Amino acid sequence: MTIKTINVSGRTIWLSIDQLRIYSADHNMTELKEEFLCYFKMSEPTPLILGELFRDENKKPLLFNSIDLATEYATNELGKRLK
Repeated sequence: MTIKTINVSGRTIWLSIDQLRIYSADHNMTELKEEFLCYFKMSEPTPLILGELFRDENKKPLLFNSIDLATEYATNELGKRLK
């Protein structure tokens, strides 16, 4: 997991960006995907509360192909929301 801070409209926002994993039935990780989930929070995330997950219009989690793309999307989307 990567934790980043961004500044949007004068506010510090924390991003938690986590690589997608697929686990087997016995809970052993079997595969890392080249896709990432991105969460945002207005205060520092904790191990149990990462923040709000970015979702599409159908409430499905958005997947990003890189940490940089997740950060770019978060910056743009939160810029719209915080105007």
